[in-house]
Amino acid sequence: MIKDITAIEKAGILSYIQAFIHTVIQALNQALNISKVTHSIARTFSKFSTEGKIGVFGIVCIILMAVFAPVLTNHPPQKITGDSLEPPGPGHILGTDELGMDIWSQICYGARMSLTIGLAVAFAAGFGGGALGILAGYMGGHIDQGLMRVIDVTMALPSFPLLIVISAFLGPSIFNVIFILVLFSWAKPARIARSQTLSIKKNNYIIAARNYGANPFYMLRRHIFPEVLPVLLVLIIGISSHAIIAETGLAFLGLGDPTSKSWGMMLNHATGFRSIYFTPYWQWWLLPPLFMLIFLLLCLAFISRDMEKVLDPKLKLKKGF
Repeated sequence: MIKDITAIEKAGILSYIQAFIHTVIQALNQALNISKVTHSIARTFSKFSTEGKIGVFGIVCIILMAVFAPVLTNHPPQKITGDSLEPPGPGHILGTDELGMDIWSQICYGARMSLTIGLAVAFAAGFGGGALGILAGYMGGHIDQGLMRVIDVTMALPSFPLLIVISAFLGPSIFNVIFILVLFSWAKPARIARSQTLSIKKNNYIIAARNYGANPFYMLRRHIFPEVLPVLLVLIIGISSHAIIAETGLAFLGLGDPTSKSWGMMLNHATGFRSIYFTPYWQWWLLPPLFMLIFLLLCLAFISRDMEKVLDPKLKLKKGF
């Protein structure tokens, strides 16, 4: 009996040790995977040009400014905290607008709005349109033909005038702006993803896998989507730039969300002030949001250019990079 109890205790200890070793091995594997991902990101970043690295640094700074906006500002962006059109000083770094609201606070919180709309539209239109294009290109037939006709109609329509009309009809809100921008941004990634899929599915390994009985979901997940993903990543950055410009244009025309503090709404309020160009107020009211918009778009353009060089090997061979 005592031997049996001892054997059971030893077995329990051994099972505990095995479970502990298994847990440690899993943790090490996860750490190694994280290190591999970090190494891959660092290797990709090292291939960027000087402009691309500046663009990445600028995007990181804007993201940090948006995330830590409550820490970086001393005043709420929608409360009157000073005199009307107060010049820059110790109390207000960039001065105040006509209502006495802090400009620096509006810049920091406005970064949240620009990044939210740009990323939401880019991911929804990029991955959504890309998924539709991949599915249509792989399935072919009536699905492919129907999607292509819808894409042709969407790309033939004048986007910005329709954006203005639909925004005025639906009303100013963040959700409506994102919905409208996605509605006119998904066609290009769908078309490019379809053309890439048509080219990839002609490869010998794709044909062999289909002959061996691989189901469509496995083919799309394992072979086709990883091949199309680099192209979609470059398109997503371009779509985010287009979305930020379109949202700024709508807000500048007064069709944005009036309750949100975006850089476009700041430009709308500043240019709506009658004496803005005949007074020194434009120096701290008009220039900061305009500079931040130009800086953000330049950073995205530099990153998009370098990512296209790094992630698309065919482009390197064609242009000799």
